[in-house]
Amino acid sequence: MKTTLTIVVIGRNEESAITSCLRAALAAAEEVGGAELIYVDSHSTDRTVEIVRGLGVQVEMLDNRLRRCPSAGRYAGTLAAKGDYILFLDADTHIYTGFLPEAIRILENDPRLAGLNGWIDDIDENGVRVTEIDERFESFREVKWLRGPSCLYRRTALLEVGSFDPQLAMEEEAELGLRLTNSDWRLAVIPVAMSCHTRCFHPNSLATTLSTFKRDLKAKRLGEVTRTIAHSFRNGYGLEFIWLRLKTTVVFSAWLFTMVVACLLPFGYYSFAIPSIVFAAGAFSMILKKKGPSQALTFAFAKLINIIDVLIGLHHLDSRPTRPETHRSQTVGSTAKIGPITSNNSDLATDS
Repeated sequence: MKTTLTIVVIGRNEESAITSCLRAALAAAEEVGGAELIYVDSHSTDRTVEIVRGLGVQVEMLDNRLRRCPSAGRYAGTLAAKGDYILFLDADTHIYTGFLPEAIRILENDPRLAGLNGWIDDIDENGVRVTEIDERFESFREVKWLRGPSCLYRRTALLEVGSFDPQLAMEEEAELGLRLTNSDWRLAVIPVAMSCHTRCFHPNSLATTLSTFKRDLKAKRLGEVTRTIAHSFRNGYGLEFIWLRLKTTVVFSAWLFTMVVACLLPFGYYSFAIPSIVFAAGAFSMILKKKGPSQALTFAFAKLINIIDVLIGLHHLDSRPTRPETHRSQTVGSTAKIGPITSNNSDLATDS
């Protein structure tokens, strides 16, 4: 094929998963005439880098001045990539054969299409398939953002808007998506099997929700979503971001607030009736939406954690630096390029 492809894999301490990820990537790349393959490592302390180099794959070590988070790895991968298109993969994700030829064909036929997702199979930490994350469209469908475990982008589109923001550790995919779509680029999902995400953390049970909370606490990522919200407001699309990614949390918060207000209203002997009605209406809606009390309870617990996450972020917001100005895209003619790295945040842990 005339086009060139770069596959960027990001990870940290992935010695048990990296070989299968890279072999799947190499097999998929053969269908499009090969690809530049880059592994961006967030300072692993195990044998990950040794294994990758043993497979003959180029290794880029994440700059110490960048945070150790997935968005920084993808940002660094964008800087290193030479292909017309960049396929980003988390180290726990296997790309399927059959996706790249069709995806690149679609991108080549639509010059304003910035990126694509296909169908992603998600497997949770117990090896059980999670089915409720994505709606599987049966035809080409435009979307506002692409999921991070595997996503294919046009490199010129990324360079124009500044790629993934290396200062954001949560919801960086949605923030990038809004920057692209607000710059007249388009994103889409196509009805083609794309990849298998083998370590999906998703609140499909109370145990999974709690383990996700513990994971984010250990990785020092609690409160990071608030930072992304603030960043989005500074760039003029804060309300759009909230509606895109936090709509259910906002509605849930409004329900809790209404119950509290109802409990405080002086309605005399029958004061219990109004908060009871508000509670029952909200609980019934959740049970109906989630198709059962168990999933409704899991949903409510997850939303409470989301609220805590946002509140923690408000407390720490002023002490955390924003993305340095030198990270913003610098326009050269009609195309932009990403500026030099000057950040000094390497204290946060990362996942793959």
